Amino acid sequence: MKVIKREIELRLNKFKETIKTQGLSVVLIFSPLNIFYFTHTFVRGVLIISTEEVKLLVNRPWERAKKESLVPFEPLKSFKDLSLILKAWRGKALGLEINALTPELYFKYQELLEDFQIKKVDYLILEQRMLKSFYEIFCIKRAGKFLAKALRRALKKFKPGMSELLASALLEKELRSLGHPGMVRSLYGFELTYGHLLSGKEALEPIHFITGQGGRGILGFPSGATAKRLRRREPILIDFAGYFRGYYIDQTRMVSFGKVPQAEAYFKCALNLLKVLEKEVKEGITASEVYEKALDLVQQEGLKDYFMAHGEVLNFVGHGVGLQIDEPPALAKNQKTVLKENMVLALEPKFHVPNLGVIGIEETYLVTKRGLRALNSFPRDWVYL
Repeated sequence: MKVIKREIELRLNKFKETIKTQGLSVVLIFSPLNIFYFTHTFVRGVLIISTEEVKLLVNRPWERAKKESLVPFEPLKSFKDLSLILKAWRGKALGLEINALTPELYFKYQELLEDFQIKKVDYLILEQRMLKSFYEIFCIKRAGKFLAKALRRALKKFKPGMSELLASALLEKELRSLGHPGMVRSLYGFELTYGHLLSGKEALEPIHFITGQGGRGILGFPSGATAKRLRRREPILIDFAGYFRGYYIDQTRMVSFGKVPQAEAYFKCALNLLKVLEKEVKEGITASEVYEKALDLVQQEGLKDYFMAHGEVLNFVGHGVGLQIDEPPALAKNQKTVLKENMVLALEPKFHVPNLGVIGIEETYLVTKRGLRALNSFPRDWVYL
């Protein structure tokens, strides 16, 4: 707990400095995940951060906040309570986490805060979260170790003729036994449990979210495994998230019952792309440059038409990873975010090959001054079952 308490102190001190540079006197944070990031507890309420103090106003659950919160807290029963607390800052610049509010709540806060100069601060929070601490990197690496352990255990139980759903459940069971919560948080609202296990050409089924693959899923759920049977000499893509202490790691690996010769050129290209980007992607380049480098390599191999072509061409090759599986920065066309040391990124070069399936790999990396350092534990080689 000492390590976590120090971690929370460092996060708050860093954010207070950000508030100063932005000319803000106080910031209000509402989303439970960002409240957790700054306090170590999930509550419904309001986190107040100023340059001088931090206060968590708890609507519910009070008992949990008493056990977990690492910042001062007090009950919040109504908007009137918040109005009285904010009087000390009235007439000053105030930062608001707007994306966490429903339209109804947003209008209520507009009325409550009419004497303030309001500035949206959502991206300031995400900018801080993009730069991972030693503790966060430790958690992400440990998530990778648990994912590798679960995958090794589950693959031993895969059999031809088994449904995708059953194979996925075997891996999910192993992850759950190692502490995975059974769901994956997404910044962009992507609906996901543990991940995707998809086989054959059915993996090419596009979905309404931007992802490296889709799959038909089950009725009423947009993607993922189905009742389809696993067949011999057919590619099986396993894109799953590992988890530890609130943090995720992303990973895709390819397996099959017997060799799949048609897939070899695509998989070789994906592996080579990772090896090149590991050296060339480093602090100082933009997120867009990462995508452009990947696209250039694919064009040289003559495989551009299949690259990230999920129903239509998707102009991205990766994303940030942390408390959510798809955090900023997006490694995509026209994204100007400059990469910095200690960002954590997932690169997922994948090829959508007609009548074959989705072939590719995904690795999670730490950005350093010299290049990328892989954080996953499971080997990248295609696994033959």
